[in-house]
Amino acid sequence: MSIRISGLASGIDTDTMVKQLMAAARLPMDKLVQKQQTLEWKRDSYRELNNKILDFKNAAFDMKLQSGYLAKKVSSSLDSVVSVTGSANANEGQYTFEVVKLAKAAGFSTGALGAGDGTATIGEKLALTGTDNKLTIAGAKGTAEITLDEDYTLNEMIANINSKSNETGVKAAYDSTMNRIFFTTTQTGEDSKIDLTLTNSSGTETDLNSIFNMSDTNKSITGEDVTPASANTINIKGLDATIKFNGIQTTYPSNTMTIAGLTFTAKQESTEIATVEVSQDIDSIVDKIKNFVDKYNSLISDVDAKVSEKRDRDYAPLTDAQREEMSEDEIKRWEEKAKAGMLSNDSILSGGMNALRRVLTDTVGGLPSGQLNSLAAIGISNTNIVGSTISGSYADGGKLYIDETKLKAALADNPDEVMALFTTDVTDSANDGIAAKLYDKASNLFQQITDKAGASTSIESNYLLGKENLQIADQITSLTTRLQDLEDRYYKQFTAMETYINQMNSQSNWLAQQFSTS
Repeated sequence: MSIRISGLASGIDTDTMVKQLMAAARLPMDKLVQKQQTLEWKRDSYRELNNKILDFKNAAFDMKLQSGYLAKKVSSSLDSVVSVTGSANANEGQYTFEVVKLAKAAGFSTGALGAGDGTATIGEKLALTGTDNKLTIAGAKGTAEITLDEDYTLNEMIANINSKSNETGVKAAYDSTMNRIFFTTTQTGEDSKIDLTLTNSSGTETDLNSIFNMSDTNKSITGEDVTPASANTINIKGLDATIKFNGIQTTYPSNTMTIAGLTFTAKQESTEIATVEVSQDIDSIVDKIKNFVDKYNSLISDVDAKVSEKRDRDYAPLTDAQREEMSEDEIKRWEEKAKAGMLSNDSILSGGMNALRRVLTDTVGGLPSGQLNSLAAIGISNTNIVGSTISGSYADGGKLYIDETKLKAALADNPDEVMALFTTDVTDSANDGIAAKLYDKASNLFQQITDKAGASTSIESNYLLGKENLQIADQITSLTTRLQDLEDRYYKQFTAMETYINQMNSQSNWLAQQFSTS
């Protein structure tokens, strides 16, 4: 950078003059910056719409899945005895279900223990002596061993048992109010079990029934006690659920079981027989279709608004100098107008929307003769007549309306045909169902916009507007260098002028001094 001497000799405001000279020179730079800002606004507008197109694309994918049209409505006449839900594989009809016996986990409580709470030692609570007693715990998951020292507290013993529950499937808890230990398994059914064996340091079995006071008549057992009367061990096993489905009796290890596409949860044993009704869930399917139509209508409304929005060329992006002269509110209002119409008459969007509209109005080829083959056939079209009211016009831009009465009738009378209308997916894509075609068209439109405007994670060199932005950035960099050089040259010229004037003033002063002395 050159040395800058500002008007010391000439009295000229050099900085102001250079600034004025540079203002004219910076006009091409301002144009480039404005062009770059417009490009970024256009990119952001594309991306905003592309997010909505992606949302619609995902909705179209869901509409391609047959499971969405096979929803079932299931009810139980005795919900307090057995509740039931149905999958898409459940067949419509009536079934019976009886809960003969509930599945149970293996579990038991000890009798009342010795004095003290959980902080008392097991020597005090259980009358256990020795420092190397081994408690072997076997459950459905496997077997583990813990060491019991007479000085351990009861709480420590419980914690050690539970630390092995991932290996055994057995847990324990102590309640100080009832003064008992409660053992239980983490699963139900005959495979669940609690097998406990205690040996002392010499390897001799210790009578657990005595240590846990199992002779107490207030002890409890869940499941089945299979401990031999003379054994020192405790052996409890769980119980399977026994049910009758359509009169056929069978067992399950859990109180929740799946039969013929229906999932039952047995709640209580009863001699009453529950009647289970399975029917097509028409309301659920109608809601699914309505939600899809709403997404489509929202998409075309948003796209049409952007494509038809007018571009006012009088409102260009503001330069830094212009911003300095405006208030925040003025800047906001200006930029709202400057951003309008970024996608006005955009051919990609217009073409994409036209492709979607054609899919929705065309018939689906390849379906058997006489089968429902268009949206209009199931009550979905660009017009809707309710009494004397007609909805839908050209101004709607292809918005869809649903005649729910006609749609529900089609689902009730021909559910498989309605499903085929949406989900048919064949080698010849021209004969695909409506949802399959819409998914393809939306995917194509999404990719076209991504190729042009990228995504938030895209590298600029990988999409068209990004490449253009990089070119402008290079031009700005180059022009910035040239403008800096020009500004330096102006200051050098003014500095040279100031230096020359200063020399002339010095000579003039010298001459004046010479004349005055003579």
